[in-house]
Amino acid sequence: KNRKLFRCSILSQSHSSSNPFDDVPFENLPNRLTFTATSLLHAQAPMVVEQPTAWGGRRWTALLLCGLLLHTIAFFTSDLGLDAHVRLNALNDGSSPGQDLPWGDLRLSGDEQQTPENAGAYDGYIPPWATSEFSMKASAFFGVVLLALLVSITPRWKEGCDRFDLRWGALVLLSPVLLFSASRGYDEGMLAVLLGLSTFGFYFNHGEKPSQQRLHVLLMATSVLLVLGWKGFSVSASLGAWLLVVAIGFAWVQLNDALLKRTMTPFTQRPWMVSVLVSLTVYIAIVLFGLMSDSGTFSVISEQPLTYLLATGFAIFDSVGLYLLIGFALWPILRHRWAGLRALQGSGITLLVGFTAGVLTGIVAYIAALWTLEASLWGRSLPEIMVILGNNGRYATALLLPLMFILRWAEVGEDKGASPRFMQVGLVVLVPFLLFTSLVGHQIWSDDAGASLASAWESDDESFLLVSPETLAMHHLYVLKSAVDLDGSKDVDGYWRTADEVDAFLGSHHVDFILLAPGATLDINEQAWSLVDGEDVPVHVPGGIQSGSWSIHRSMT
Repeated sequence: KNRKLFRCSILSQSHSSSNPFDDVPFENLPNRLTFTATSLLHAQAPMVVEQPTAWGGRRWTALLLCGLLLHTIAFFTSDLGLDAHVRLNALNDGSSPGQDLPWGDLRLSGDEQQTPENAGAYDGYIPPWATSEFSMKASAFFGVVLLALLVSITPRWKEGCDRFDLRWGALVLLSPVLLFSASRGYDEGMLAVLLGLSTFGFYFNHGEKPSQQRLHVLLMATSVLLVLGWKGFSVSASLGAWLLVVAIGFAWVQLNDALLKRTMTPFTQRPWMVSVLVSLTVYIAIVLFGLMSDSGTFSVISEQPLTYLLATGFAIFDSVGLYLLIGFALWPILRHRWAGLRALQGSGITLLVGFTAGVLTGIVAYIAALWTLEASLWGRSLPEIMVILGNNGRYATALLLPLMFILRWAEVGEDKGASPRFMQVGLVVLVPFLLFTSLVGHQIWSDDAGASLASAWESDDESFLLVSPETLAMHHLYVLKSAVDLDGSKDVDGYWRTADEVDAFLGSHHVDFILLAPGATLDINEQAWSLVDGEDVPVHVPGGIQSGSWSIHRSMT
């Protein structure tokens, strides 16, 4: 065992990359060793080292199993997420062909009012087996487990090391980000697997030859194509993105090959310089596209450019800082590998870093545009929207495989700054979120209200009205539909109006129930409406996310 560790450490020093766990204190963090693998290389005489690697390996395996257990518990304690309910209805409702939103689009602009007669379209991909809450959660859980397995695979060019390193998989399964996502039926795990196709070739080579680089570019372009198709982009847009990535990638390969014939280290060999250039280019291109657009999410850039710029800064912090570095406990690894990362050079790593930077910039730009747009539609301030939609930062988890691959690429060298204490702190910080997400679960008030409404529903009932503020109102309306009429066979009509619009609505419509959402204030005529049920929200979350109580009232006329 000692000889194997020593050989792995020596070989890691001779390659242009190594595992961030190669430093023994980090590898055996539960045991707090006081020596490093690099100190063995510089020892003056042979020495016998106490080797608790098996204990360290057992501890990380135990952490991985603990992550699986937490995911299993959260599977049953958490409600299906709002977006998952929308997809569930789009797939299951049979009132019209295709994946439609039978009670209208999620976003209503201007004076447009929701009505079940005007169905909307759902463009994203929905797995055909996602026909129930259980199947949606199971699919999401499978995606996370598959991701954990993929990140645990050690590249073949790391000779002498174990081919499977469960420590990376443990970090994935112990992330509250993916625990939250999978327990609510969201598809972040599968999206990360699809985009992770971009790294597949790097498991076999460093990408230093032009032929290898072209193959990597094709895989990167295909991963982008698959993700865009999953998210509902049109075939033409997805193929256009594929062609753009291929064209830019192949041009870079040609330029890099030409420059290498003139100089030893051209700028195409410097990953961080290239990443900055790529990020700036992508962001400027998106801003220009938004300024010239009349519709779509990015068109809000032309309407509120300063707000969008401010939202971009917070989106970087939310997605990169909170959801990636803290949410996956990557910051201790980044701290340990910082010197090695800064020194990285080469064609393959530059290609991977440049691709990752470009996609990450696009994700950040989209999150910022989404926040700016929703703030405008819902009539809320940007800080309020960032609190309510702060979990949009989870979109950046699609880049988890490329990011972890980059971290594993860096050399340890003479770096003695790795300390198990920082990794312990990184994991301990996550414990409260892990316990809350698994043991308490993420509960939504409309799930409870929907169950109560379904219990009170009678065969001759036809419609109900949800009275709610604009924020996420249509999402909650579809949660209610899941409980009352998921497949559309009962021909139920569901309406949503704000409190100010109720009197005008009731003057022209008859409904059997009124459901008063948390945050909505309405004077109910007790002579015309009888109270059916009412409860406080299951979990109070400040900042406009979820607080107050809901109530259901039946018409007495």
